Amino acid sequence: MESGAGILYAFVGRGRTVWADHQATTAFQNPQKTASQMLAKLSQEGKYTFQLSEARTAYCLVDHLGVVFGCVASSTGISSTSAMVFLGDLNDQFYCQFAASEVQTCAETTTQFRRFSMTMKKAMEIAYSGGQGKISEVKRQIEDTRQIMSSNIDKVLERGERLEDVMGKSEAMKDTADQFRKKGRELRRKMWWQNTKMKLIIAGVVLLLILIIFFAACSGVTCVTK
Repeated sequence: MESGAGILYAFVGRGRTVWADHQATTAFQNPQKTASQMLAKLSQEGKYTFQLSEARTAYCLVDHLGVVFGCVASSTGISSTSAMVFLGDLNDQFYCQFAASEVQTCAETTTQFRRFSMTMKKAMEIAYSGGQGKISEVKRQIEDTRQIMSSNIDKVLERGERLEDVMGKSEAMKDTADQFRKKGRELRRKMWWQNTKMKLIIAGVVLLLILIIFFAACSGVTCVTK
């Protein structure tokens, strides 16, 4: 495990004695001293959190027999929920290996649980690899999402270009329609005026013919003077 990543140190004990522990990195100095100090403060069943420094946080789980399961983790490498789940798993594995009666009656300074250190090592490796797997999965999901968003943006831009073309064509059609309406009005006025002139000409010709016929029939002004 890399220094400063995830769980750095884990332990189990009671009173002031560390029964078993495992250190994942040598960057964490005097881990057993830190564990002993926390053990001395804990006796009541429950969950506890200690801020050791800006970069490191300690988590502890005290069970009904006063046994303390603890770990020190990078403050940014693991959440408090994940740390407590890890300690809960250690608690389950501990009582799978050792009977509760054995734990209850043992001396606080016993060394009979030392072999649990190997179990803790494996648990930390599994927790770390699982965390790395989740990180990889999250990265993969982020990359997939990024590609989908990039594709969607390209499609939107492409649709935007097509929309601009359609809008341009619509504007051109609108201009053409306006010109057509304008020319149509001019043509209607021109046709109306031509039709009116034709009617006036026809009316004039008819009137002229009537006058000619009238005067021819009346021999000049005879009909008018009678």
